[in-house]
Amino acid sequence: MVKKFLFEGPLDEDDSQMAWEWVAPVVTGLTGAIGVGFTWLAGAQSRVHAERMVEQSHLAEERARLFEDRRDAYFALLRWIDLVNKRADHEARGEQDKVQQFDEQWPWAKRIDWTIDVLIGVQAFGSERVSQLCEDWNIAFGTGLHDTAAELREQLRAVVRDELQGIESQRESGRNRR
Repeated sequence: MVKKFLFEGPLDEDDSQMAWEWVAPVVTGLTGAIGVGFTWLAGAQSRVHAERMVEQSHLAEERARLFEDRRDAYFALLRWIDLVNKRADHEARGEQDKVQQFDEQWPWAKRIDWTIDVLIGVQAFGSERVSQLCEDWNIAFGTGLHDTAAELREQLRAVVRDELQGIESQRESGRNRR
């Protein structure tokens, strides 16, 4: 016969059933506490994940803005170089009426402002390679080395095309790096 702990005597059915009554509420309570703990943990992980997603979204927006700024700076540079070359070609061929039309459409002061804007845009958003080619072109063109300037213009176009296509393909695949 089974004896009670600390008490002597036989256990009757009511006593043995009463000894196990505490198990169900304790297990239920522990299960609830574990459930609350895991719910809190899942919520914390969800908040961290949401913060990462927001940060990645902001980085993607910043990259897209920088891409657009770089693209705009490069397009302005190429337009500027082409127009400066056209004016020089008209001058070299003695086409004074076309030079005059050009100067009326883009007066000297406007061209200076435009030049400054283009150079600042390239320095701010362009790569070192494009900035250097732009500076080299400017020097070659300014000193009358038109063949060298034409060669540098073609190099600039190729580098700009490669950079913008490379950035665009990286952006499409989500790996855009400035």
